[in-house]
Amino acid sequence: MQQAIQQSSYSVLPQEQSYQNDLLLAADFQRAVLPKIIDVDYLDVNLIYKPYDSVSGDVYDFILNRERELAIFVGDATGHGISAALMTMMVHIAIDSLKANLSTDESLRKLNRLIASRNTGRSVSSVLMRIAPDGTMNVTHAGHPSVIIIPTDESELVLFDEAGCALGLFIEEPVKYIEETYQLKPGDKVISYTDGLIEWRNEHKEVYGIDRLFSYIQNNRSLECEPLMQGIYNDVESFANNQAINDDLTLLVAEYS
Repeated sequence: MQQAIQQSSYSVLPQEQSYQNDLLLAADFQRAVLPKIIDVDYLDVNLIYKPYDSVSGDVYDFILNRERELAIFVGDATGHGISAALMTMMVHIAIDSLKANLSTDESLRKLNRLIASRNTGRSVSSVLMRIAPDGTMNVTHAGHPSVIIIPTDESELVLFDEAGCALGLFIEEPVKYIEETYQLKPGDKVISYTDGLIEWRNEHKEVYGIDRLFSYIQNNRSLECEPLMQGIYNDVESFANNQAINDDLTLLVAEYS
């Protein structure tokens, strides 16, 4: 019996090694296609991107049109591993096919049809926001946590109401994608994240949660853009108390100037 177990284990090893090699190649490829942050003089954009495993199901992208309006996409594919990473590749390709001047709701509508038509059985929660040099911000959500606005005038944090459906579930929208508008003022900050941020658990299996996120933001809203982003991440990591991350995590903080 012992000899049979040893032979069986030995026969599996090359397959496991092959899988690990494929995973490393997929991770290298995914890192290679990650877009650089597009630099515009009216917006300071900072981002943390932390995969759960070698590859990530989180995805972000940027589109700059001729009017110098910057569109920012943040998404989270269902699941983990290579299958989720392949969905992010599909999203990048689909985003590259979009016209840069489309409204955010029509852009998500087109992305949804492209992804749903492939019948992958998977979906991508997402948000697409476009910010113009004059501070006009248009945003559409697709089953994703709301973008958070931190007004520079110390007024209440701003959330958005319209949710939509995650991309790829239905070709026709049972819940319509609706574009919402907000007028940014100099000093206003914009936060977007995937749910890996608020679902990171501690040793007691408690999640960090949206209430702790809001509390940290409220108490530290005067921080500059990059320190605020790093502070949020450090607070979540401290709460987790050395527990490994349990989902892909993306955190984006931008300041309109």
